[in-house]
Amino acid sequence: MSERTGRKWTAPRDARREGHESTPGRLSVSEDARLVRALVACYPAGWRRRYGDEYAQLLSDLRIHRRPALIIDSLRGAVRAHGGELMSRAAPMTVAVWAAGLFTVAGIGFAKLAEDFRGPGRTAHAIVVLMSAVALLALVAAAAPSGLALLRGRDSGAWKYVAVPVVGVALWFGVLAVAVAIGGKPGFVLLALAGVGVVAATAWAADTVLRRVPASPPRRLRPVALTVLAAGMGLATVAALVWGLQVRSRGAAGFLATPFLPSWLGLVLALGAATALAGLADRRQLRAES
Repeated sequence: MSERTGRKWTAPRDARREGHESTPGRLSVSEDARLVRALVACYPAGWRRRYGDEYAQLLSDLRIHRRPALIIDSLRGAVRAHGGELMSRAAPMTVAVWAAGLFTVAGIGFAKLAEDFRGPGRTAHAIVVLMSAVALLALVAAAAPSGLALLRGRDSGAWKYVAVPVVGVALWFGVLAVAVAIGGKPGFVLLALAGVGVVAATAWAADTVLRRVPASPPRRLRPVALTVLAAGMGLATVAALVWGLQVRSRGAAGFLATPFLPSWLGLVLALGAATALAGLADRRQLRAES
């Protein structure tokens, strides 16, 4: 049984089709041991403690370096495992940080989508911008006690994580030069993926600092801040929905050069998912404070 979700662990789909059974024991030295270790490391720490050795032996037995489909299946399993951990056991601030990361990615996409439209939907667009700023400020307020504790030297080793967004932005500008050289849709896709990577790395670094640095915020600070965060994201999502209905453009090019309608709907869904995560963080924080 999984300690996170209460579900019995099962091998990836490709492994089950081959009829292999997992066996306990340490990973034997093999030609694909490095790849196996990298794949196992993609799973949450709790999952690795419970199933890591068993799963590593299974992947080694399957000669995973010859099975691209199994590698993809394993990575998909890691994503599901992290999602289950986030939804079931993660601390409120962890959920809030990742909600903000998803909201940021969707917000950048919305800005790209809306940049060619003038006139219709201006009020709704302004509300999206305003409520996004409110949500960002609320997250900063919730994280401020940990930031102050970091400045006071509570955990000097956490400073290296502060450099992650700086390094990420520098790398993004390097990718920008490559994307400009490539040009066209491939260059833009490369740039967009790099941007998502920077946001994800920043969210991971922020979450790590919040977990490592002890802080004693005022009793009502985080519940109120996370409530404002969820409300700001929710209002921004509704405004983005209204904006698209007001623009009603069927022929314009959307995000990643897709038609406007699927681009807009996809971004609204992403904003809505981020809002749902922020609401989950708020509920957990309120329960913790009660």
